[in-house]
Amino acid sequence: MFTKRIEIFKEFANQSTIHGLHYVSNTKRHWTESNKHIENFLRIFWTICCILSWYGSTLLMMNSWEAFQTNAISFVVETTSLEFQTTFPAVSVCEINNIANVQKLANNLMNGSARDYNYDEIIKEIAYFKGTTYFINEFCMTGVYDCPTNNYKELVMSMRNPCEEIFLNCIWNEVRSFDCCKHFVPTETELGICYTLTMANESPDSDDFINMYSTRETGPSNLLIKLSSANQVYIHSAVDVPFYNTMISNTIQTFVKQFKQFQFVIKDIANEDEVQFVSIAQRRCRFPWENYLDVSSKYSYSSCIVNCRRQKQLKMCNCTSHLMPNSKISEHCDINGLICLNAHYTELSVLKNKKSKQPGLECECLVSCIEAEIDVMTTETFNLANENESIIKLMMYRLPEERLKRNVVRGRLDVLVSLGGSVALFVGASILSFLEIIYYFILRMRNVKIPNLTAN
Repeated sequence: MFTKRIEIFKEFANQSTIHGLHYVSNTKRHWTESNKHIENFLRIFWTICCILSWYGSTLLMMNSWEAFQTNAISFVVETTSLEFQTTFPAVSVCEINNIANVQKLANNLMNGSARDYNYDEIIKEIAYFKGTTYFINEFCMTGVYDCPTNNYKELVMSMRNPCEEIFLNCIWNEVRSFDCCKHFVPTETELGICYTLTMANESPDSDDFINMYSTRETGPSNLLIKLSSANQVYIHSAVDVPFYNTMISNTIQTFVKQFKQFQFVIKDIANEDEVQFVSIAQRRCRFPWENYLDVSSKYSYSSCIVNCRRQKQLKMCNCTSHLMPNSKISEHCDINGLICLNAHYTELSVLKNKKSKQPGLECECLVSCIEAEIDVMTTETFNLANENESIIKLMMYRLPEERLKRNVVRGRLDVLVSLGGSVALFVGASILSFLEIIYYFILRMRNVKIPNLTAN
């Protein structure tokens, strides 16, 4: 069997299109090379040359593959600003305090007993839970008050204001007044129900359609919102949602008798069509439809962090916050669970990277491929005479002058050409050369009969 393989290898080497092999196996040489020492030297010389060529080809192919895996995508800055169509960012309004409803619910729970400030704060900690339970620890766990111990979701739903009682009026681009609650869609977040205005929820076929695109023809857009109470307003990309770790610069806390004006600039991120066909690991981002999260139907960085926090809450306390999006009632924490979440506040709320040794929440979350950058330029605050409203005006400072774009610099066809070029350059091989290997060492080996070499 070994002799058979040697003979087939000699035949393959003599007839193969791979460069150099026939010099190793050729026994018919010119008379000037017929000397045994010269013949052995030439065979060794060509063997070394073939090995070095294959080695060089392998190195080049490995480098090409590594570049394909790690540097398939490049960012370029486009400055053809006249062609840009910029979308106004999403705006979310989240209730952070409802004094009247807090006091009303506290009175009902106290059953006519004397109510004080501390019990109001207990209700607020539950209704607007953000991971801490100072007043619950201080007054509920010590027996000072008879506090609610479970079914916190129902308590929240009964206490928070509906949309109609939060918004007073909304004006788009200073001229068009519209029904706030028809366009601000209820959104589940880890802060509770928020109301979000985004282009993704607008239907061009609707009679009440709000065109949130800004071009050179329309100019920078703006939005004015009148609210009836204190709220937290978030400005974020269309796929994101408000969450604990939203940057402070992108949040605005409103108060009654205040007018706040908020100016920002947007830097959009565009993607070449081929980007979606590059693997997630190579492009290091996810599109909204590449979702695997339990807390959201679409992928975004913020939803990924919330999902990570949910998993960590379940792991550490065997329950999750009653405000957690898409969570089961059976998973919601009772009063002891809330105490546990508070005890692990840092590990559950403060984001950290892998290299940090400080306690915190470590999440492997990729950015969204379509997430725009929003930079705050100015924030101004003015006093109002009306004690029953707060006003916030969100303004694009200017239209974008540039945008980032992901381009595919090494696609699958590129890496195929690169690998093929490496093999062709060093060893002169092609697809047919590899078919020859299959033919000789699989098909032909079964059928070739080697004559008896020991017959003499």
